[in-house]
Amino acid sequence: MIAKYVITIVYSALLAGGLFVGVWQIYQGFFKRAELLNPQFGNKVAIRMFTVHIFVVTCDLFVIGPLAIAHKSTFFYWSGRILLLNTALPIAAFFNRNPQTFGNFIGRWVMLRNFFEYGIHIVFFAMPVSWFRYYLLLWWLVAYRYLDVGPRRLLQRLYNTPEKQAARPWAQYVNWGTIVSIYIGAFFAVFYKQILFATVPSAATHSYTPSHWVVGIVVGVNFAVLLFEWITIRQYSDSLLAEAGVHEKVTAAHY
Repeated sequence: MIAKYVITIVYSALLAGGLFVGVWQIYQGFFKRAELLNPQFGNKVAIRMFTVHIFVVTCDLFVIGPLAIAHKSTFFYWSGRILLLNTALPIAAFFNRNPQTFGNFIGRWVMLRNFFEYGIHIVFFAMPVSWFRYYLLLWWLVAYRYLDVGPRRLLQRLYNTPEKQAARPWAQYVNWGTIVSIYIGAFFAVFYKQILFATVPSAATHSYTPSHWVVGIVVGVNFAVLLFEWITIRQYSDSLLAEAGVHEKVTAAHY
């Protein structure tokens, strides 16, 4: 039992650290742009997209996902994950600077990990309902959005200048080894149910069936977020053209 408390404390500290980094980056994007690790978030449209993404990840991890599992609601579980996907893909497509910031080795790892995680979500969605598998996806893969951020940022300071990179060519591999260890360690911690607040519903729990109006609201929220992402992507593209001195006749402001 003591081991569970220790593992839960470490897991919670990593989650809190990752969430803090995300919130701090939002603050920097709005008020201290010169301090951003990823300068692309100095764009006001880009930081708005990132803010929505962090809000959605947090809601899915701490609210939607746990409630969906506790009440055995596949509708809410996958609605939350689709919401997360809709906000994550534009971030990955437009603002991924992992190779430049953390090194090519970590950049390739992140890309492969993303493909694996999208794939396993599709596979688990297609398989018969298993609340253990859904619990695993939530507290391992979704939680990992925050779990590795603090250590990865901290170790990046060992090689965050060309001079440091030349003096410490091994540093990015230490960083990679650390975040992979967290990835594997988180899997085993969740798989063997070592996180005190992460639970699997009992067999006696009845599945929740949403009413039609609830379905309508959830679908409406997902569509609204998707529409926001589409329009914001266009606004971001327009802002880049404007910075380059090219002005479109019809901009996203008309939508």
